[in-house]
Amino acid sequence: MQLVERHIITKNHSFWSSLDQVCFASKNLYNKANYNIRQSLIFCGEFSHYNLLDKVLKSTPEYRALPAKVAQQTLRNLEQNWSSFFAGIK
Repeated sequence: MQLVERHIITKNHSFWSSLDQVCFASKNLYNKANYNIRQSLIFCGEFSHYNLLDKVLKSTPEYRALPAKVAQQTLRNLEQNWSSFFAGIK
């Protein structure tokens, strides 16, 4: 049974530039949201969950650079990463 399918896209592939742009935009959104979470932890002592992040970042250029579904999934992924971090330090 095959659980993973792997596609290798080199720089001369026709999809390279569009995928590079989407990955770059996703990285920017992830980093901006991660910064917001860290700042709220440092200064307020509370964790910003997905719903708050989505509401706050929805009007930013980083969020709008991606399709809505991709931006939302990026924020959900970040929230899951922080939840795993907190579970790991307990």
